[in-house]
Amino acid sequence: MIIPMICAMIIVYFFIYGMRSMQVKASLIEKISALEQEYNLVHERKIDIESHVILLQPDNVNPDFLDEKSREILGLMHKDEVIILRK
Repeated sequence: MIIPMICAMIIVYFFIYGMRSMQVKASLIEKISALEQEYNLVHERKIDIESHVILLQPDNVNPDFLDEKSREILGLMHKDEVIILRK
């Protein structure tokens, strides 16, 4: 009589804590996937910034990019240019 009770208690114990560990594992997997997506976005942004930095190196300045950025920052334009604003 006592052995089946002990076995039942052990089964209930592992069922409860086993389910908790499965829930925690599922939660961690969701967090990992969200963080991986965030990492990919940040990594793409980093690559984009690095490519812009390369274009502005003193020994190899890209004149088109420099002109574009200076106009954007200073808000300047030529008389014959048409500005199209994007949202």
